[in-house]
Amino acid sequence: MEWEDTGLTRRNFIKLLGAAPASLAVGLPPDSGRHAKLVDTFKCIGCRRCMSACKRWNKLPPYEVPESMVRDMDGTTYTVVNFMRDKRNAEAGKFVKWQCQHCIKPACAGVCPVTAITKNPVTGAVVVDETKCMGCKYCYQACPFKVPRFDFHKRITRKCHLCYNRVPKIKPACVAGCPVQALDYGERDLMLEKAREKAKLVKGYVLGEYEAGGTDVITILPSPPEELGLTVAAKKVINEDIDRLRISSTGFFTGAAVAAALYLYGRGNGGDGDKDK
Repeated sequence: MEWEDTGLTRRNFIKLLGAAPASLAVGLPPDSGRHAKLVDTFKCIGCRRCMSACKRWNKLPPYEVPESMVRDMDGTTYTVVNFMRDKRNAEAGKFVKWQCQHCIKPACAGVCPVTAITKNPVTGAVVVDETKCMGCKYCYQACPFKVPRFDFHKRITRKCHLCYNRVPKIKPACVAGCPVQALDYGERDLMLEKAREKAKLVKGYVLGEYEAGGTDVITILPSPPEELGLTVAAKKVINEDIDRLRISSTGFFTGAAVAAALYLYGRGNGGDGDKDK
């Protein structure tokens, strides 16, 4: 479920970035203490127990679709597993687990007008505070991977939060639930080293080393993401632009004023959030 028509124009999106308070939480550069999740598509058998584990831990309703259908994230489904075929080589297709990539410098946090999204530089988790989220959906527009989903029942944005209430002492639910060790969680340097070694061995591709400036979910793919039909994220760090555009919270707008302006703007453009695009 995607909703790209939010009445947001390029000009107004730039205005939003400039109006966001300087106190927004953004990511920090990689360091030895940073953690990350590793996804090895060469080990994945497509059992989807990771999806079930995620549902159980977060007390979410089951996701039931015919086996032949492509699974997509929604407001109560934070991760999905689909078989992705290589456009150049059908034999190179693999089951791919997809979720929030937990960018090191998350653009979603940079554009949230109510500071509802924060990044933990140690655990790697990018988390939406559901008590603050106003459901404006601008995080989706900013996300280089187009991940955040709108929960039409709660009228807020939701996504994978990397089990922030478990890590780093306990591994994420999906990692713990994988029966073939296709998932791992640990210090990012170690996860990245494992990914590079495996990719070199199988002539694969490491997703997350450079995309969006680097992410705290690292995936070993058989081919580059564009060949598998996955969302292709630019390697440029979007927050570098956001930082130049952002004004301080003592400037023309406060977070509350920006939130009110965005709400009225959305209403005026038919952006009532009731349509599932």
